[in-house]
Amino acid sequence: MTGRPAGRHEVTARLARRGAVMLITLWAVTLLAFVLLRVAPGDAALGALARSPGEGFLTPDQIEARRHALGLDRTYMNQYLDWLWGLVRLDAGRSLASGIPVLEELAPRFAVTLELAALTTLLVAGLAVPAGLIAASRAGSWVDRGVRAAALSFLALPSFWVGLLLLLALASWFGFFRAVDYAAPSVDLWRNLQQVGPAALVLALRPAGLLTRVIRASSIEALAADYVRAARARGVGEAAIVWRHVLRTAAPHAVTVLGAQVVYLLGGAIVVEQLFSLPGLGRAMASAVLARDYPVVQLLVLAFGVVAISVNLAVDMAHGLLDPRVRGADAAGGGAR
Repeated sequence: MTGRPAGRHEVTARLARRGAVMLITLWAVTLLAFVLLRVAPGDAALGALARSPGEGFLTPDQIEARRHALGLDRTYMNQYLDWLWGLVRLDAGRSLASGIPVLEELAPRFAVTLELAALTTLLVAGLAVPAGLIAASRAGSWVDRGVRAAALSFLALPSFWVGLLLLLALASWFGFFRAVDYAAPSVDLWRNLQQVGPAALVLALRPAGLLTRVIRASSIEALAADYVRAARARGVGEAAIVWRHVLRTAAPHAVTVLGAQVVYLLGGAIVVEQLFSLPGLGRAMASAVLARDYPVVQLLVLAFGVVAISVNLAVDMAHGLLDPRVRGADAAGGGAR
């Protein structure tokens, strides 16, 4: 009679602990980003003045006046606390480069990166799941060897190099890709896919290679299991075995791998968006770092941290739902308490 309430209490306590760890981690991320930006060489006020039109020789008084206007002459502690208080009020400050509120400047870029991430995830699943299952069902054959070689190649090739080759091939040989004038899907879907599609393909290769190997390994293990042999003895077809048993076994491993690749996708977006002229968050991060635009960089680091931690939490919960052994362990632990 006490097992069920204890189980609910255990789940609530576990979620509370994870939420507390998430908040502490995000605080550490914001503090680290703030400190690293301040100790890095360079002067944000000088950079802002240099970008101002009509500015010639800059006097120390001009630089100091701009530092005061930007609030950079206050102590680091005051700057950090003011920024945190602004986040509580949903005010991330203004860009030092453009003077536009940071949230307003980054809002349209979020849609670009979200589209890139969604298309990349679809490509990863579309490439890795069939390839891993085919390789597992033909283990030891030339098909299996070819899939493994391709997966290793995807893992070894740097995304910026593949992106440059693909950019050259599409633009010079086929006339397919247009390097400028980004168009949103609502404006011109075909033109949008011409730009986002190749970028997503480049970004998807490494995760697809890793996921292919994981699905192949877990599928081979599942195909050798007793319950699969019993299903074959009952006359169950291979397609039904794959969908009912093999995929169910491989799913927890696949979800874990996809979750672990989120950090790679966030970092890879910075390079890929630069290569393919995509006005997303990755490109904004690269530009803001070069310009020492503190508010933009700090918010993007925080946003990337929130995404990475949230995805890892979701993957952990999904793994528990997909893997009966994890559910059983959680239930046993809750009942024992």
